[in-house]
Amino acid sequence: MLIKHERRLLTKAAHAVAGRISVKREQDRSWPSDHSRLCALASLGKVRWLGEQAGPHLGGMFASWEITERGLASLEAMTSDHLSDMR
Repeated sequence: MLIKHERRLLTKAAHAVAGRISVKREQDRSWPSDHSRLCALASLGKVRWLGEQAGPHLGGMFASWEITERGLASLEAMTSDHLSDMR
């Protein structure tokens, strides 16, 4: 199931300014599911953990990652595989 999320998260990071993707901590101080998915991608070297920082609103906290060369190569491979499956 990570492959579907991997493609979505890597695509989002690849299209973002500076290749960065962030998730916002919930008001109950828990992280959304994408936080653990991005941590898994970081352990595979596909994104690089940048850290946490306070957002513009009181109590808002964001965790950020940046796509790596390995992540871009993986996304390219997934995209070409997906296109060849459609043929």
